[in-house]
Amino acid sequence: MNSHLATYSYALYADYAQVQRDMPFLCSLLKKGIKVLIFTNKEINPLLLVNIDVAAINKAKLLQCMVVDHSIETSLEVIDGLDISLMKKIANQYPRFNIEQFIIEHAPYKENIMVKAGAGTGKTTVMIDRILYLLIKEEVKPSEIVMITFTRDAAQNMHTKLRNLLFNRFKATSSVVFLSLIEKLNEIRIQTIDSFAKDLLKELGSLRGFGLNVQLRSFTMEKKKWIEEELDNYFEEELKKQDAVIQNYFSPLKVYELVDIINHFWEKFEQKGFSTAKIIECTDSFGAALEENKRMNDLLKTIIPVVEKRFSQEKRLLNAVTISDFTRQIDQVRKEHGTRVFQNISKPIHFLFIDEFQDSDDIQIRLIASIQEAFESTLFVVGDIKQSIYRFRGANHTAFSILKKQLQERNIDMNDQDYYLVKNYRTTSNLLEKMDKYFSSWGEKQFLQYAVDTSDNNKDRLQGMKSVDDERPLVIDAKREENKEDMKTHIMPYIQERYRQINEINEEKTNKENVTEEKEKLAVLTRTIDEARLIHTWCKEMNVPSKLEVGGNFFTSKAVRDFYSLTLFLLYPKNKKYLANVLNGPYGQSDTYLLHELLASNGNDFGINRLIRESSNIDFQDYINQLKYHPVLAVLRSIIQEVNPYHWVYSRKLDERKENQTSEFDEEQLKQEAAIYTKQYELNIGKLFEMMHQRFSEEFVSLHQITNWLYVQIAINREEDEIQVQDSEKGLDHVHILTVHRAKGLEYHTVIIPFTERQFTTSFSKIIFDEQKEKIGWFIRKPGFVPKQNEYYKALNQEEDDEAIKEETRLLYVAMTRAKNQLVIIRNRKNEMYDWWTWSRLLSQVR
Repeated sequence: MNSHLATYSYALYADYAQVQRDMPFLCSLLKKGIKVLIFTNKEINPLLLVNIDVAAINKAKLLQCMVVDHSIETSLEVIDGLDISLMKKIANQYPRFNIEQFIIEHAPYKENIMVKAGAGTGKTTVMIDRILYLLIKEEVKPSEIVMITFTRDAAQNMHTKLRNLLFNRFKATSSVVFLSLIEKLNEIRIQTIDSFAKDLLKELGSLRGFGLNVQLRSFTMEKKKWIEEELDNYFEEELKKQDAVIQNYFSPLKVYELVDIINHFWEKFEQKGFSTAKIIECTDSFGAALEENKRMNDLLKTIIPVVEKRFSQEKRLLNAVTISDFTRQIDQVRKEHGTRVFQNISKPIHFLFIDEFQDSDDIQIRLIASIQEAFESTLFVVGDIKQSIYRFRGANHTAFSILKKQLQERNIDMNDQDYYLVKNYRTTSNLLEKMDKYFSSWGEKQFLQYAVDTSDNNKDRLQGMKSVDDERPLVIDAKREENKEDMKTHIMPYIQERYRQINEINEEKTNKENVTEEKEKLAVLTRTIDEARLIHTWCKEMNVPSKLEVGGNFFTSKAVRDFYSLTLFLLYPKNKKYLANVLNGPYGQSDTYLLHELLASNGNDFGINRLIRESSNIDFQDYINQLKYHPVLAVLRSIIQEVNPYHWVYSRKLDERKENQTSEFDEEQLKQEAAIYTKQYELNIGKLFEMMHQRFSEEFVSLHQITNWLYVQIAINREEDEIQVQDSEKGLDHVHILTVHRAKGLEYHTVIIPFTERQFTTSFSKIIFDEQKEKIGWFIRKPGFVPKQNEYYKALNQEEDDEAIKEETRLLYVAMTRAKNQLVIIRNRKNEMYDWWTWSRLLSQVR
């Protein structure tokens, strides 16, 4: 045997009798932390694993045994994955073994590879295994590895899983190799693309005129203000040229509508990857327009470049950028100074992993290619074209081919043929088979990039690895109703029925001893946030426990709004409405709402003070005095610590749950729910203080500034998410309500898709670009009036409509593949008579 030569993995194909004889050698490998794969013809007796903690070894994923009942004449071994052809020969006899994952994990050290990973095929697992292979087998330094993800949750999840696997392997083996890797784990940079670009900008920003501590700003209010000011300048100049009526330039729009449209169009330039220079020089790209639309065309092509130029100047002046601006600024550095400039960054990048690559936009693709050129980095790119659903944000679903082309121009090879994942561990084979009819049909019509051949080499058709007996894993119920409210009578019975099923499944799991499986979940997936909120409202009306998970609701959360009420009162302590609000909340902790009594006091300070003392034990006057002499944030934090609002929050939430929920939920479940809510509330307050410290870190801050900042954020900020707290195993089950975009990467026992009638293309105002970004088409519609457009719009819009069908098909594909066991789709056929493309119409396109 050559097992002693293995440093990372050892695969043995042998008769059971030989496996028994070789077991001492195999155990010695396991104790060293070497992954052992055994292919044999009889189940292995755990007692053969002498002096081995089998549970710990399995948890560390160091031992994998595959059994098929057939005779084995000749033994074979594969050390560290060096003989892939032999490994494939072995795997042919063991169809449940994931040979594709093995090949990717053991790919040649310096090969640039693209992995096409279908939904639920374990791409996170294979990326972690590949990193461990590089660290252990190839002795790559952790600091040389960078992994880019496209969400913070994905980055955190990847880091947690990598850390847990290393910890489990150390626990199972006591090997110093794993201990050393755990200690150096933070040297591996696992970041979102924006965080990665921000770090680059900190080091290279001086080349663009930025200082060291670049600030992050939204500029939301400022942008609209600049547009208004530049419109004033524009109209002033126009009036000097001719005697004209300003309203004629943008009729039938109101001024605020014009500002909103210009702002929306301007944002699209940024989303589509236009650089500042390209926007400033884009005037010729607008082409011509009919006589009645010439003024609007001239206005748009004048104002947008002017405000972009002003925006660029303001960012440098304030040393601040927007979150979407990080990659644009770095791309500009590349254009002005070449890729060699990246060699000046402090930490070289020799191995670059990119997750969800199909969601990359053109600038991000160029950035990745530039990093590869600067450091001759080895690339590991993983994604699935069928799940490219962020085109509205500028994502390019042809990202894989664009990157490969850019690398080929420098004679860099990228293997995009040999690495793919098709074994699905999420969805039952029965449900996958039912869904495949739709996927194949969409593939035939070229709505979805999905191969339709039935051979085993089909890299798009998912192979289900779970088998569950279920007569109706897929339910598609066709209805016809004119509005969403009428659909309630069809949708809610499905939600209630499936919620009861999930409840029963989880109760059975809870009643089993020594079962640590995660609770099953039910999800309702919608296309828009408004649809999700409607479902949430219906669930609340019918007392079905639900969670609305559409994101962007941090600043509208109860924790932030309660805190805002506190700052308003501290700023205006004599305002009776503010006083009543704070007394009746977690910071005053009064049992009754006192506004009417306070108004009846007619400004009598003695009466007001008496009411405060009688209704609350909190000495607000002391805090008001402290604010005169102490730092504002310090006083606010001391109020949180001394008042401790969380007990009050817990008590109120528990009372609310008891009042609203039916008797089928026991008190312990309701207490768990209240505890989870309170924990989230507390974490949100912590996040708010962190954001305030970042926002006001370099200036003296007043209570007035903080209150104004909160006012603006509550009014307009829909980007920031609440802190999420994991559900308790003993708590209530919920209907999880979210949009398809938010559900990306998640999985649920049962998925319900309630609304399918929304047409893909709308008649609202929009701006579109050709592929080369040399032609710009715009269209402005106000109901009841003749639309306006320029000469390029009609041709470009035809292409846009075709792309919209493909994008919506990918969205529906993502929604359907979130389901593990059951999928329910309610088809509303009301718009099919108009020849409009909808999800409902797509579902009728079956072979």
